[in-house]
Amino acid sequence: MSAEALGTNLLREVKVEALDELFRTLRSNNLRQENQTYTNVPAIDKILNIFTSAQNHPNNQHQHPVLELVGSSPCSGKTQLLYHIIARLLLPHLYKNIDLAGKNTAIILFDLRSNFSLLRLRDIITNYIRSCLPQEVPPLEKETLSTLIRDSLHHLHIFHPQSSASFVSTLKNVEEYILDIRAHISANRTVSAVMISGIDAFIHQDRLEDVDGGHQHSPPSSTKTPSSIPYSHQRFRDIIAHLRNLQHTFSTPVIATSSALSSLSYHHLSNGQQVPILPSHLPPPWRNYVTVRLICERERVRKFQYG
Repeated sequence: MSAEALGTNLLREVKVEALDELFRTLRSNNLRQENQTYTNVPAIDKILNIFTSAQNHPNNQHQHPVLELVGSSPCSGKTQLLYHIIARLLLPHLYKNIDLAGKNTAIILFDLRSNFSLLRLRDIITNYIRSCLPQEVPPLEKETLSTLIRDSLHHLHIFHPQSSASFVSTLKNVEEYILDIRAHISANRTVSAVMISGIDAFIHQDRLEDVDGGHQHSPPSSTKTPSSIPYSHQRFRDIIAHLRNLQHTFSTPVIATSSALSSLSYHHLSNGQQVPILPSHLPPPWRNYVTVRLICERERVRKFQYG
C-alpha cells in the first residue's frame, strides 16, 4: 500500500468535531460522574440528581433537568421558592470573607405574567444575606448591602413576552443576545438557569385558538403540522424545541412555575403513606418534557375555635 493510500485510509478514520462540541462532550461526561448543583438548594438538587441519573444512560449525552414548581393554591410559595433559588444563584460565594454559598452566575428569566417583583426579590436577597452573617460579624452597612444586591441583579436578564408567539420569538433570539458580550455585563459569568415565571400564562389564549382553528393562522416560518394537532400543543412543541437549544448551548436546567386549576388530593398507600395528586392542565408535550414536578402547598394552620 502506497503512502498516499495509507494516508487516505487514516484520514477517513479521523472524526472531525468543532471545539465547542468537544468541550460540551467533556462537560457532559463530567456531569454524569458528579452530583450537580442545579438550583443551589441542596434538598432540591438531591431530587434532581436522582432523576437525572436515572434518565441518563452512560452512552448518551447528559440531559439537563426541567423543574416545574406548581402552586396547589394561591400564595402557595412557588414564587417565593423561585426568588430564593435566584438569590442563591446570583450571589457570590464569598463577599468580604462572608460565606454566602452563592454561585456567582447569570440567569435568563421569562416573566410571562408580568408580575415578577424586583422589590420582593431584593427583600428576599437582603434577608438571605443577613441569615448568612455569623453572630460575631456586625451587620453590613446599608450602602454596602445595596451595592452587593445591585451588582448581583445586573446579571438577571428578564424578558416580558406578551403572548405565546412573542415568547417563541424571544426564545429564538435570546441566545444571540446572551452570546453578544457587548449587550450586557454578564460575559464573565456562566448562565446557570433558564427560568419561566408562569409557563401556563398563555394556555387559555392558545386553547381559544384551538377552538377558532388557530393552527391556520400560524406564521409561515413555523413547522407545518396536520390540522389534527391542536394549536396549543404545537405552540408548546415550539417552546420546548427552543428551550432544548438553550439547554444545549448553555448546559443549564429549566425552572418554571405554574398554577394548578384543580385542588390537591392524596392517595393513601397500604403502608400508611400519602401520595399527593395534582393533575396538570398543561399540554402533553410539556408534561413529557418536565423531569421533576414539585408541588408547593401552604402549611395548614388550624383556626381558632369560637367562644
